[in-house]
Amino acid sequence: MTTLVVCIDRAGDLVTGTDPPVVGRDAIESLVVDVGVEDPEDSQVNCLLEVLRVSRDIAADGSDTVAAVLSGTDDAVSADRTIARQVEGLIADYDPESAVVVVDSADDERLVPIIESRVQVDAVDRVVVRQARDIESTYYLLKQFLADEELRKTVLVPVGIIMLAFPLLLVVTSPTIAVGAIAAA
Repeated sequence: MTTLVVCIDRAGDLVTGTDPPVVGRDAIESLVVDVGVEDPEDSQVNCLLEVLRVSRDIAADGSDTVAAVLSGTDDAVSADRTIARQVEGLIADYDPESAVVVVDSADDERLVPIIESRVQVDAVDRVVVRQARDIESTYYLLKQFLADEELRKTVLVPVGIIMLAFPLLLVVTSPTIAVGAIAAA
């Protein structure tokens, strides 16, 4: 059983000077060094290292793995199509039975359905840098919150009305009366 372990770089800034996809442990290790030396604070370095770790762990369980980095372009539509072609090429070359997708951002995670439409995805591994875990977790919570139609109506609409009403009340009355009127409402 062959498992495809892929890192997604939708923006295409990870793989420069090389035709994507980058395939194989040695090629990815070289890419890690290049990207890490160029920008050691880039979260994509951690994403690449996670691909190597996941690939090693799956191989330790006795399965064959193919580690790869998929890279898009600046334009969203052409990036998605480019990554779809890369996935199809990997499937044609290695015939994987399943895939593990490693992402480091919500933008990259939006491409998981493209991979799922071509090969069974067993897992999506979200890499969150420890120092930024609170920020990243807050982002995902906000993303889920905004996706819920009922919560948007019950929370965001009243907050929006308050934000519109408060300045208008300040023009007409004193700050104390404006705050009191909003609190009463």
